[in-house]
Amino acid sequence: MHDITWHGIIVAIGLFLGFMSGMFGIGGGLIGTPLLALAGLPPFLALATPLPAALPSALSGSYIYYRERLIHFPLLWKTLLTALPFNLLGAWATTFATGAAMMYFTGGLILVIGSTFFVRGWMLKPAGEEQPRVGWLSTVTAGAAAGFLSGFLAIGGGMILVPMFVKVNKLPLKNALATSLLCVAALSIPGSVAHLYLGHINLYIALILTICVIPAANVGARMAVKLRNATLERIYGVWMILFAIYFLATR
Repeated sequence: MHDITWHGIIVAIGLFLGFMSGMFGIGGGLIGTPLLALAGLPPFLALATPLPAALPSALSGSYIYYRERLIHFPLLWKTLLTALPFNLLGAWATTFATGAAMMYFTGGLILVIGSTFFVRGWMLKPAGEEQPRVGWLSTVTAGAAAGFLSGFLAIGGGMILVPMFVKVNKLPLKNALATSLLCVAALSIPGSVAHLYLGHINLYIALILTICVIPAANVGARMAVKLRNATLERIYGVWMILFAIYFLATR
């Protein structure tokens, strides 16, 4: 019975990660880490085990966004130019951190990002549409930051890229989600290889998550394209704040 319950928890986490990935343009690792930690995995295994599932999850959701012509490909290529090498640098930097510190940093980052979207989507009046900004300086800087944190926290990078695409590059939220999700697919590959080499991935759990995320990401992306940008931002911000508070309170 204990094994059945444990497997059910992992399956539920996989379905949830896939749905969140498709709906919010993220790899799911930043959310998967605290969930797996709460399920009893040691810190570094909880940190990196969701990462291999980010590739199929991101590709599943990206297909829906691609059909809706929401992916901004010029921004995508420029972002990945620095994100990919900095991803490996971030993974290497985990050798200097403790598991407990990584968990608190993860919770804090979730809280900060959720708060910014809460303010933007709920308290501020929406601004008029702006032309996307895809200059080299802002784009490669965003790519470097997302790539490093993606490798360091074993996440797809969407939690960093979505806010940067919205705030710095001035993309509408749906375009930011779509472009971020395809970046996540690319970033998950070197990150998974690096963390597998470091021994931070439980392959059995990663396989269960991978099987579960694919259909759930498809459902999440289909829902996202039907919602208004402001509604998405409010859901994104409120949920992230509540989840971060719960996670930090239970450490």
